[in-house]
Amino acid sequence: MQYRPRQTALHRLHPLTKLLWLVWTTVVVVFCDSIVLSLVCAVYAVVFLWWAGARPLCGRGLGLWLFLGLAVFTTHALFVHTGVPVIGPITDTGLHSGLLVVGRLMTVILMSAVFVITTEPFSMASALMQVGLPYRWGFALVAALRMAAVLRVEVHHVYRAQLVRGVAYDAAPLRRWWLLIRHLCLPLLVSSLRAACLLSQSMEGRGFGSHRRRTYMREIPTSRCDATALVLLVVFTIALLWYGVTRVRVGGAL
Repeated sequence: MQYRPRQTALHRLHPLTKLLWLVWTTVVVVFCDSIVLSLVCAVYAVVFLWWAGARPLCGRGLGLWLFLGLAVFTTHALFVHTGVPVIGPITDTGLHSGLLVVGRLMTVILMSAVFVITTEPFSMASALMQVGLPYRWGFALVAALRMAAVLRVEVHHVYRAQLVRGVAYDAAPLRRWWLLIRHLCLPLLVSSLRAACLLSQSMEGRGFGSHRRRTYMREIPTSRCDATALVLLVVFTIALLWYGVTRVRVGGAL
């Protein structure tokens, strides 16, 4: 899962606006005991993924997500025995708990995928630095993300080179894992240390860190879409708080 450049409204939103929506959605689905809300948020996340140009129903990670959700639901359905029995050891409380946890899990995963697909890492780091994050930390974030992409390519190259040398990666499972760790980790460690050394020398030569503040080659502006998204965020927050207070009052009156 990585950033996919597109010309959609989700891509044009300010990174901090999307980050606020992600945090808000995560907090809401975790602390609200509502299956309907969790499933509705998950459905909206799927719609946003389609809007952003991804195909969540055809992706390679769909099988893992579905398997994880099914495993969580089955665990709750079989091992939560409180409530009214429905089928054998399965109770209504177990089904409710399983659906609730699966809804929360899928919502967090899918909304995080929306954020990653529609947010450029450099823009995210620049936005954080422009609101007060120390630029050393922002540079560390950008460097780590770029290094991860480089290491992904180097893993492929090292793996192919080891196959040419005759490393038996098709051995038994335990021996295969040992061979992967032994023949991949050491070259990657050496490559990472070399890249870090070159990067530190380059930054030192350019005077990185000698000033308290820095300039930006590209500013991250806000737009009317950001204002609309923030207004909707405030409205939804007020509506949820009002619903919670009303529910508590009705429950206390009964």
